[in-house]
Amino acid sequence: MRFVPTRLALVLVWPVTLFFYVLAAPQRRAILSNLSALRPDHGPTERWWAGYLVFLNFALTYLDRLWSMYFKREVTWDITHMERFEELRAHPGGVLIFTIHSGNYDIGATLFAQKFGRRLHTVRAPEQTEQLQKLREQELRRTEQDNPLLRVHYNVADNHLGLELCRVLMEGEAVAVQGDRVLSAVSPVAMTCEGRTYEIPRGPLVLAEISRAPCYPIFLERIGCLRYRIHVGERFSDGTAKLRADDIGKRWLPILNRHLQEHWDQWFVFEPLVSLETRS
Repeated sequence: MRFVPTRLALVLVWPVTLFFYVLAAPQRRAILSNLSALRPDHGPTERWWAGYLVFLNFALTYLDRLWSMYFKREVTWDITHMERFEELRAHPGGVLIFTIHSGNYDIGATLFAQKFGRRLHTVRAPEQTEQLQKLREQELRRTEQDNPLLRVHYNVADNHLGLELCRVLMEGEAVAVQGDRVLSAVSPVAMTCEGRTYEIPRGPLVLAEISRAPCYPIFLERIGCLRYRIHVGERFSDGTAKLRADDIGKRWLPILNRHLQEHWDQWFVFEPLVSLETRS
C-alpha cells in the first residue's frame, strides 16, 4: 500500500469488496438478515445492494486503519454534542461507555483516548484463530505504548474480566464496552424494541448494574477518507438509581435501535443479531 496512490486504492476497493461479498456467503446472509429487520421497506435487489454497501464501508474503514497505523496518516474527526463530551470527561468518578461495531473500533478508541484526557479501558473479543490473535495483540500492545491513556482487555473465558473492570471503574477510570455483538464467551440476552428483537451481550448490562457507573452511548461514523465523526449520546443511566441489568438494557436498546435506523450501512456485525418480531 505504500506505493499505491490513495485515489487508486479507493477505486480498487469497490471491485475487490464485490468479489469478497459474493464469495463470503455466510457473512453476506447474516448482513442481509439484519438488514431485513432494520430496513423491511427494502426489496430483495435493494437489500442486496445495501448489504454490499455494508461490506464496502467495512473495507474503507480497514483501509483507514492501515493508513493510520502503519503509514502514520492523520485522521481528522469531530464530535457532536460537545457539551455531552465535556460532561463525560469532567465526571469525577468512573464512567461506562457503550459503543457498537461501527466506524473502526481501533481508530475510535485511539482517537477518543487522546481527546478524552483520562485513562480509557476498552474491551475486545478474541480473534478467531490463535495466529491472528497473536498478531492483533502485538499490534494493540504497540498502540498502547504510543497511547499511554489507552488500555485494551480481551474478553475470554475464565479471565475474571468483569471483576477487573469493576475495579477500574471504582478507581474512577473509564471503560468502553461493545453493547451490540454476542461472541465467544459473551452471554446473550434477547430484548425487543419497536417490533425488532435484538440479541445483545448481557455482560455490559451486568457491569453497569454492579458498578453503578453512569452510562453514555458513543457511536463512531466514517464520513470520508480518514475522516470520522463521534456521536455522543445523552446519558441513559446516572448510576444513582438501583437499576437491574434488564432495566439498563431497556434504556440502552432504544438508543442502539434508533442509531441503526439512520446508520445501518456502518453496522459491521457479520452474525444475525436482529430479527422482526413475529406476531401470532
